[in-house]
Amino acid sequence: MADASNYVDGKILWVTSQDVKQHYIENTTTMISEKGAATLTLYPSDSIVIVARSGILRHTIPVAKLRKPATVNQDIKVIQTVDSCDSSWLLQYFIASNKTLLREYGKTGTTVESIDFAKMKSTALMVPYIEEQQAIGSFFSRLDNLITLHQRKRLSIRQRSPVWS
Repeated sequence: MADASNYVDGKILWVTSQDVKQHYIENTTTMISEKGAATLTLYPSDSIVIVARSGILRHTIPVAKLRKPATVNQDIKVIQTVDSCDSSWLLQYFIASNKTLLREYGKTGTTVESIDFAKMKSTALMVPYIEEQQAIGSFFSRLDNLITLHQRKRLSIRQRSPVWS
C-alpha cells in the first residue's frame, strides 16, 4: 500500500474483506496495477473467495464468487473448483452452511478472529453428481440475480419518490 505505483491506473481487482459483502464480486474498492499484481496470483473468474481473517468472523464467514479474474490480500483464501465440482453449487453450500462452518473452523485470536483454513481444506465434502450441482447452482444464481434486480428497482423508485413532510 505504501507504493502508490501499485495502484495508480489499476485495472485488476484486488479483493479485501471489505469487498466480500455480496455473493458475487465484479468490482472491488481498490484496483491494483499490472506492476502491483506482478508478484500476486491472478485467480480466474468462478473462483470462490472466503474471508479467513477479520472481526466479522465473530458471527459470519463472508464468501463470494468472482465474476472477473482477481488478486486477493492476505485476509482472503481462494478455492478453485475442479471439473467434478460446480462453483455456483459450492458457493451456495458455503452460504447455507455458514453457521456450521463457523462453529467447526472458526478460531478466536488474540487480536482478530480467523478460520482454520488448513483444517477446512482437509475435510472431505460429500457432493451430489455434477449435473445436480449445476442445476442447484444455476437455480440459486438466477434467484440471486432476480433478488438483486428487484433491490435495484426498489432503490431506484425510492430515489425518484418525493419526500413528504
